[in-house]
Amino acid sequence: MARDIETYLRELQVALASAGADPALVQDALFDAEEHLQSEMAAGGEFTAVTEGYGSPEEVAAAYLGTVSVPDMARAMNGQPMVAAAPTADTTAVREGGASSPSDAPGDYSPPVAPAPPAPSTAQYAPGPYTQPGGYGQPGGYVPTGVQYGMQAAGAGTLQRHSVWRDVLGPFADRRVWTSLVYMLLSFGTGVVYFTLVVTGFATAGPMLIMIVGIPLLALVIGMVRALALFEGRLVEVFLGTRMPRRLRPDPVGAGVVKRVLFWLKDGRTWASTAYLLLMLPLGIAYFTIAVTGLALGVSLVTAPIWGWFQWRFADHTFVANGVRYDVWPLWMIPIAFVVGVLVLVGFMHLVKWIGRGHAAFAKAMLVRLAK
Repeated sequence: MARDIETYLRELQVALASAGADPALVQDALFDAEEHLQSEMAAGGEFTAVTEGYGSPEEVAAAYLGTVSVPDMARAMNGQPMVAAAPTADTTAVREGGASSPSDAPGDYSPPVAPAPPAPSTAQYAPGPYTQPGGYGQPGGYVPTGVQYGMQAAGAGTLQRHSVWRDVLGPFADRRVWTSLVYMLLSFGTGVVYFTLVVTGFATAGPMLIMIVGIPLLALVIGMVRALALFEGRLVEVFLGTRMPRRLRPDPVGAGVVKRVLFWLKDGRTWASTAYLLLMLPLGIAYFTIAVTGLALGVSLVTAPIWGWFQWRFADHTFVANGVRYDVWPLWMIPIAFVVGVLVLVGFMHLVKWIGRGHAAFAKAMLVRLAK
């Protein structure tokens, strides 16, 4: 039985991790619990009563994972039998390494609807639709706050089978591959912005630490890094389809500027996020180059019958070398170019799919940091 916040968070992490929860979901759950428990304790709450109102680690973990339905959890809180529901996207996908979309795990998953992240405020923890008056664990008792929040975080997904042809040509019909391609094209611009802001911010704040103004400036830079990392995580989740953190870690309750800066400087998430934002510049250049080159080559070869016909019909399709006239684009090469173009596009789309998966795994490794 937990006797302090640190122990409670450790038990919640163990409960979620032992069920195979996605690390990003675990991190969000820990941040939610940390913020709520700290704020309630700071307001004068007694630890046992605060954790009763939030829910036990096991109950909260079950709600976040979606392994129990809202009505069943409500009945359990009222002392009635509870029946486990079918696993949802977060529970099914995480057993395949955190996948939550068609391109994240074997099989063809229908894309889950990502729930909107609740605002990090105590107002968010108002009684839910299944709440009833009464004490916790008593007849007519309420659903604990953490359980309600976990229910809101659970998603949904289904598993389907497909053929070999679907495996080969599937990327063309896979929305996630197209969104991954969009992410690759956008990554050049975002990489330049991230690199410029982070380098400029630390280069400006570092030398000014010898003056008083340097500390709040460093706090501003660290806050910017946190915000950029959260924004990038949302881009990764939307375009690449892998579960990413949906909220920031709460600051220590009542901490001043100096204490807050020291808290974030000691947090490994700050430096991992900084490294990720800096690495997005070379990665963005590589992704953009691959995307543009692959599209240009594949589309130009596939459309060879169209522009080849225009060249033969309306333009001079020959040239002279050493007194000998040659065809610029012989007719017999046009069908070959078309076939090669199809192969290039198929290979390119599969490459985009694997780049999307690889970068999603990289982003999760860098932007999700859990205590060991």
